[in-house]
Amino acid sequence: MKILYIAVHNYKNETNWRTEGQINSSFNKHGIETIKIDYRKTIKESNTEVLKELIYEKSLLTDLIFLQRGNKLTPDLFNKIQIPIVFWSTEPINLKSDVDYLLSSKIFSWVFVHTYSCMDRIHKDFSHLKNKTSVIHNAISEDKININKHKKRNYFAIFNRKTSLRRILWLWPSRNYIQKIRGHFGEKYFSDLANSFISINIHFSSKNLDDFETGIFEAMASGCIVVSENLDSRTLNDLSMNECIIQVKSRKELKSKLKYLKDNPNIISDYQKKTEPIIKKNTWFYRVEKFKNKFEEVLSSK
Repeated sequence: MKILYIAVHNYKNETNWRTEGQINSSFNKHGIETIKIDYRKTIKESNTEVLKELIYEKSLLTDLIFLQRGNKLTPDLFNKIQIPIVFWSTEPINLKSDVDYLLSSKIFSWVFVHTYSCMDRIHKDFSHLKNKTSVIHNAISEDKININKHKKRNYFAIFNRKTSLRRILWLWPSRNYIQKIRGHFGEKYFSDLANSFISINIHFSSKNLDDFETGIFEAMASGCIVVSENLDSRTLNDLSMNECIIQVKSRKELKSKLKYLKDNPNIISDYQKKTEPIIKKNTWFYRVEKFKNKFEEVLSSK
């Protein structure tokens, strides 16, 4: 199978570390050949007409188009396409509307969305897609799994995500237990996780309480246990993580739970043991297998 993989492949940050590269590698490991187009770079360096023609030309060489993210793209870019298009909307569409034009169209053979609340919006606002949409969860690259239960760790608990007012208010009562770290990416980010026993997860927004961020997988892969504000039970079931994550219902409970863990370090070791086999089943290699199965299903129904 050969696919045209349209995404943001060449984005430059301090570390040049992106999920798209891990996913592309996993496609190749599953025997899927990829031709890549970076839609954002193409539009920046040329224009949408050039992108439209490039998509058409490359589509003639492939069996299926896999579009990831697609923010601010319009359906007319795919007017000439004669092969199936599978879309992965990686951002929460209950918070953002920058792929609404795409979702309003009828160009997709299948759509993957970020969370179950995103599925709810599909049913509400894009009902023509309700029978051809499913949830695909975040994951971790297998080469980022580095669990060393016996490693000396300098932090008891850290919070190393982007802040919001909601997160600041949640963290404040536990400030004496949590080291807040900002502005670290790539290897520095993973080094911080590897040096902490606990990673704290608080939802960024009250409008997206079922989000299951990549940072949870990254923390578990680094040997942290995760103490989180309540997570969606359906997602936890999908990921087999009901017994791996310590959930709290309030800021007060977060503080008391951290105190309990500080006083009972053996509990941390128990959770690390539970986490290791589960995180190894939640890698991009396994997620891409789900993509591949859907691609084969779509192609067989042509």
